[in-house]
This record gives sequence, structure tokens and C-alpha cells, in this order.
Amino acid sequence: MTSRQKSKGNGYERQVADHLSLVFDLNFERVPTSGAFTGGKNAYRYNKLSDSQKLLYDGDIIVPDELSNFKIECKCYKSFSFHGLFSSNKQLDDWISQAEVDFRLWFLIFKINNKGSYVVFNKSMWKSVSHSGCYCNYNSYYVVPMNNFFENNKSVLLRMNEKYISC
Repeated sequence: MTSRQKSKGNGYERQVADHLSLVFDLNFERVPTSGAFTGGKNAYRYNKLSDSQKLLYDGDIIVPDELSNFKIECKCYKSFSFHGLFSSNKQLDDWISQAEVDFRLWFLIFKINNKGSYVVFNKSMWKSVSHSGCYCNYNSYYVVPMNNFFENNKSVLLRMNEKYISC
């Protein structure tokens, strides 16, 4: 039987996939076994997969072909030490290490109960994307509120994916 925390995380992944599907008018889906097949104690399986198999199991959201160079990792937690954004935050560092890949563009999307949803991405993307309101520069990453982030950057992200393909 699935734990409450796992059900909560699965629900948030579905919510993010639905939101991105609406924003981009493309099909985003939650990875069916998100984290279970290649995560944690099963990480050894990842090394046995072909590149196309890795794309299916990499991240929490299956992205459409139009954003095939993107990886999306989702987290949903009760609390978060926001003060750690000004020094070191082990929890965020762990999440980033799960999301970050050298060969693709990635986003970490996290929700904290009664606080909101946030997007984390690599500093190299900063000049390309627009954001509204507050943001935090955390090490080599930026943390921004999710509100309208993908809506405001839809065309930019589609172009980034195309540019990444041609490189």
C-alpha cells in the first residue's frame, strides 16, 4: 500500500504534468513508476538502460518530443528551510543532484505546504528566461516562484530545446 507521502508526491507530479500540458498545449505525463524503478536502492538499474529507455525513466515527468531535451523533477513536502537558501540547504542540494544532468536542460519544481510552488534551474539559463517578482540566487542555481513562470517562458523554452538539438 502506498504511503500518504508517496500519494501526495504522485498527486503533485500529476498536477504539474497537467499544468504543463495546458501551458504548452502538448502532452506531459507523470512517469508511471516515478522514482521507484531507478531511484534509491534501484539506482543500479539505470546504468543498464539504453539511452531511449533512460529518457522514459529520467525525471518525474515524461516530456513531449517538442521538449525532448528537458528533464523535470518534482518534489512536494510539508516544510522547507528557506533560511538555508542563504547558506547551505542539504535538502535542496539533494533535490538538485537528482534533477541536474549534464546532457540536458532541467527543472526542479517543488511545492511546500501553505508556501507555494517554486522552480529551480541552472544559472546558465538565467539570461534566457523571464521571471516576475522575487527570486533567489542559490549557488549556481536560481529559485523562482512557479506562478506564471512556464506561461511567461513558453516560447523561450521551446526555442531553447530547438537550439539544444542543433548544437
